[in-house]
Amino acid sequence: MKKPKIRNCEATSTSPTDFPDWVHPHSTAFEWFVPRTGFKVAPAQAPTSSKYAKINFNYKFCNNSHATDSIWNLLSKDLKSSAIALIESSSSKRPNALVGFIRTAFEVIDHVLELRIASSRPPKILTLSDITKGHIKSFLEAHDLVAMGIHVSALNAELGSTVRNRNNISDKIARMDIPSITRKALIQKLKDRDATTSEREFDSAYEPDDNDQALSISTIQNKCTDLSYLHITKEHQAYQFEIGKHEITDILNAISKGFPNKNQTPLMPTNIAFHYISHAIKFHRDYAPSLRKYIQDLDTYYTANILSKYAESTVKANSHIFKRQTLEAVPMPEELKPLNIKTYGKCSFSRGKYESHADLRDHISTRELIDFYAITTRILIHTFTACRLLSTSLIDKDCLTLSKMDGLWDIKLKIPKSSSSNELEIIKRPIPKVIWDFIYDYISFMEGRHPGMASIWPSDTHKDADRDERVNRKLLDQYSDWIAVPLIDQKRWYARPHQFRRFFAAFFFYLSEGTDIEPLRWMMGHIEPSITLYYADISTQADWERETLEFLTEFLEGNVGKDILVDDDLEEDLSECSLQVKLGDRALLAEHLRELSSHRHIKLKILNDQKIYIYASK
Repeated sequence: MKKPKIRNCEATSTSPTDFPDWVHPHSTAFEWFVPRTGFKVAPAQAPTSSKYAKINFNYKFCNNSHATDSIWNLLSKDLKSSAIALIESSSSKRPNALVGFIRTAFEVIDHVLELRIASSRPPKILTLSDITKGHIKSFLEAHDLVAMGIHVSALNAELGSTVRNRNNISDKIARMDIPSITRKALIQKLKDRDATTSEREFDSAYEPDDNDQALSISTIQNKCTDLSYLHITKEHQAYQFEIGKHEITDILNAISKGFPNKNQTPLMPTNIAFHYISHAIKFHRDYAPSLRKYIQDLDTYYTANILSKYAESTVKANSHIFKRQTLEAVPMPEELKPLNIKTYGKCSFSRGKYESHADLRDHISTRELIDFYAITTRILIHTFTACRLLSTSLIDKDCLTLSKMDGLWDIKLKIPKSSSSNELEIIKRPIPKVIWDFIYDYISFMEGRHPGMASIWPSDTHKDADRDERVNRKLLDQYSDWIAVPLIDQKRWYARPHQFRRFFAAFFFYLSEGTDIEPLRWMMGHIEPSITLYYADISTQADWERETLEFLTEFLEGNVGKDILVDDDLEEDLSECSLQVKLGDRALLAEHLRELSSHRHIKLKILNDQKIYIYASK
């Protein structure tokens, strides 16, 4: 087929002055910086901050060529034109979505190139128009690690607790005869095991033991979305991508059986969740007031007796000595002595090698306690507002307000809109006054240490930056071990922020007096009630079985109008006592359920807030 002549592609100039206004002007021809969701381009701000995502056009292909080489100019121009068209046509309003979009396009071309080389065909210069449906099918199938005969658990065991980086993982899988895209997917899966988990005191109670599963279906669904974007923007390509969305969907449906569904956010057992929440409240109530004053006294002494008397180079060279002197000079409040504070500032010199988070119970620093102050604040915000991780990370110092309508204590949050807009909607959510006060005191403390801070999570190590989520995950792990979260079969539940959001949903919906989905949907910021019910569903959570039975008796009491649906396994058992059990008769219902639960696992599911489906397993 004869190729069309290359048209002049608008807005593909590499000159910074020709970049769209949503691309940072410090971007280069092969490295664009675009704002993450919720942010706008600020030309005066360095684009390397956490507020920007990097779109990399310098892809390395399987034949060791790079996308920056002149032979790939045709492809690069088309991809840049498509990227700009995707945003400016409002097909997507989130520039950071282009990161995956561009990467997927390069990966498909790389896969096609590898297939041609493997079949001894000339590699030639490839364009988007060279991609066929067969190539897309082969590309997606190459992500099925199980079908490829790859045993991830064995590789994980061989790598052990070593730091996971691309080089040592590549060395481990170097002899495996697999496509390049499979190799990259495998490397990413093995890298996802956070190296900081080696410092945990125990293994995780909820991480799956079987690591041989394929990548989740959401992984290839995202790839298919990126490919459909290529077709949407084909009018801006000189060499057009001709495979339509329906064809991509057909391919996905044909191969999807090899990919498991994405795991639902684990639901914390109630005793675990209450342990986290109660200790977070205890930290703010019992420790935070004394901690704030103690750190202020330490800072004051250090400024007056160290910084003002010694040269900067002398202070830097003898920092650990001066910090120890300060700790010994300032009296420690009685309330803080049980915490075993033994270092002012960082523990680099005083504690020695860090072996496990359990070390914190015997020796903790003021820096680490400040980190825990932030982590406990995040726990309280997630628990009492059910907000998303993104919303929490973007909370600013002016987030607290008093509602003029009802006099309630509110917190202002930024949440995603129903559209694909890069901007976020500002909403208010009520929180208990005591939690409002805790957050207010925390913000005042942090603002005193970081004047002019934007968000309420400033980094102590990087000026004008916020703590990133990798650091927050490690801090939450540290905190989990420090407060000794109860063990489950000699394993510990290392919580994640989204789990507090789901716990809120389940607790609010199942263990409250009412069953109206609307208040919960409003609190969680969902558009569709079905999403809220998905969060609140406890039917697959064995740890909530006892709570389920207790809830069921409360839920049915007085709700005679509700229908009861049962599965075949329970139909005979229920029919035997159908005359005795009446909806609303709490005592008889509870007695019947206790009898059933003695030899079955009873679970329930609410359907459209109208019917209750009871089911069980022997």
